[in-house]
Amino acid sequence: MSLEKEEFEQFVERMAKIRELSSPELYDFDDADDYSERLKHNFETIGRLAGENRRMLDDVLYPLLESDSVLSGEIVEEMSEFSEKLLSLAEEVTDFENLDLPIMALISEKLAKDALENGTLEEQICRMDGAILANYSLMNMTERIFSDRSFSNKYKERGLKIGDFFLNLIEKENFLKIGDEELRELALTNARFSTSFYERSDNEEENERNLDLLERLYRIPEDPFYQEAVPNFDWKYYKIRTLGYILQGTDMGNIRAFTKDQLKRIVWAADEAERLTATDPEYFNKLNGIFSMRFFCARNRFLAGIISEEEYRSVMMETYDKRDRRDFSPDGNFTNVLIPLEIFSILRGRKLTAEDTFLIKRLYHGISAYMFHMPNAGALSFVMEYFSEVVHGFIEVAGGITFEDFALQSLAALHPPTYIHSRMVGQISVCLCSYLVEIRPDLLIGVCGCEDEEAVKKDRAKLLSYTWHAAVCHDFGKIPIIDTIFVYGRRLLDDEFGIIKTHPKTGYEMLMKYESTRAYAEVALGHHRFYDDSKGYPFDFKTADSPVKTIIDLVQCADCMDAATDSVGRSYNKGKTIDDYVKEVKEGSGERYAPWLMELFDRGEVRRDMDFLLTVGRQETYRDTYMLLKGVKEKG
Repeated sequence: MSLEKEEFEQFVERMAKIRELSSPELYDFDDADDYSERLKHNFETIGRLAGENRRMLDDVLYPLLESDSVLSGEIVEEMSEFSEKLLSLAEEVTDFENLDLPIMALISEKLAKDALENGTLEEQICRMDGAILANYSLMNMTERIFSDRSFSNKYKERGLKIGDFFLNLIEKENFLKIGDEELRELALTNARFSTSFYERSDNEEENERNLDLLERLYRIPEDPFYQEAVPNFDWKYYKIRTLGYILQGTDMGNIRAFTKDQLKRIVWAADEAERLTATDPEYFNKLNGIFSMRFFCARNRFLAGIISEEEYRSVMMETYDKRDRRDFSPDGNFTNVLIPLEIFSILRGRKLTAEDTFLIKRLYHGISAYMFHMPNAGALSFVMEYFSEVVHGFIEVAGGITFEDFALQSLAALHPPTYIHSRMVGQISVCLCSYLVEIRPDLLIGVCGCEDEEAVKKDRAKLLSYTWHAAVCHDFGKIPIIDTIFVYGRRLLDDEFGIIKTHPKTGYEMLMKYESTRAYAEVALGHHRFYDDSKGYPFDFKTADSPVKTIIDLVQCADCMDAATDSVGRSYNKGKTIDDYVKEVKEGSGERYAPWLMELFDRGEVRRDMDFLLTVGRQETYRDTYMLLKGVKEKG
């Protein structure tokens, strides 16, 4: 075994271990105190493993990726194998555990570039196969950044270019140039897969191009030329998957806005899918995802006006009621998350009946329970494709789960450290605000309608309640990008840091949708801005112009304080002491931090309260989180 291969294998082992340590199963713990102590210990271990990973990347992988010389065949094969292991591919493209997708993408990009410049056609096909999957996976992940489409558009454009490579290869004048039959099959598969890069297009011309392409690809098996060129190809699988790509285009109530004429063409695909599956039920029933075909057919017939809403909802609820609540495969994701999402798309914006309201509450409880029972983070990337849309398009109903409660539950289910952090930021912010009411009430004039210092003191309870809710909501924008938050095994890449920096704006847009949370939106938007607006993100928001600037500055301080003093989630460094953090505040006073913060921290009672919250209070928050998670698990 070469040194590089050994390093690659050890990196994969460490990343798998880090994933396990960062998302331990509750049954691993004896009680709540064991939960918090073991998490701290786990993250100390993660820190050591991450150090080894950084060394491998800096000393072994990055020099290979940056090399201008032609890599040896042995190194290329080892890097390709390493790339596949980082995605842990299973039988289906959509069924994988993402150990380190961005690193996989860097490797795939390098190998594809080198193959196109110096490789044989066979080598180009193999390397472009890895590149198309990497770009699709990254496009899917970044599609969830609703506030900034530039990331997903970048991967979409790259994917379409790679798709053109495969589409050109399957033209008759080029197809037989591929000498190996398995590589011809790979070219056909990726030509079909290239249509996935149109998944979230809402452009009528692109939708038309997508349908034309899929219909043309579907007819390929009828051509004797291709039948002779790949005599052992599984054409039944190819055809049903091609039809599936057509039928899934109308996800989320036709979010891509296919026209009436285009919907008629999609209904043809539904008819064809039913005809095809009837030819060999035993074969098709074994395929992953085929369970959802009846639902897709009903959805497209409803959108085309062929069946009524009542008939469509009946099919959905019949499928939903038979769901396996612990199935995290593609079929399980469709029934537990996509079907509710489709029902929400019908109900959104209309006057709701009592029956509609009851159904919405039931579906949100079901989705929440499903997310809480997700095993570790193994299915996270795939499940998040639809779950992020549930959060983004949440419907608040009287007497139901509020958006704030649902988002907090989502954080607890997806990433307990971020949930704990949100609760801690809330507690720290409220404590600081309570002192501010007494010491500097002038700073709170204008918040919650307080017109003068007397009103500030009179409405103390209202101000503290506002501060609590604004603080616990500050990181809701992280929900769609939670798998990027999971990157503990190495330093963030530039693109990953760019993704992280979108969360204040995403959170702002989420909170602005609901009357119940709109007042907290600017706090979420500004919590990573410096006090003097000289630095931080987003760059185009000036906290000085906000009527709640004082609360923004409080939450910014509390956010930094909790992050700096907690060891969980900080896999590179141990948490600082409160004295270390206060020194940091003093050094940044007037620039990063509000100058009046030192008026608070210079008081002994404030320091004592902060020390209590960061020790006993934090332990209690871990205990509450453990009991929440344990309670949900035990309910089944």
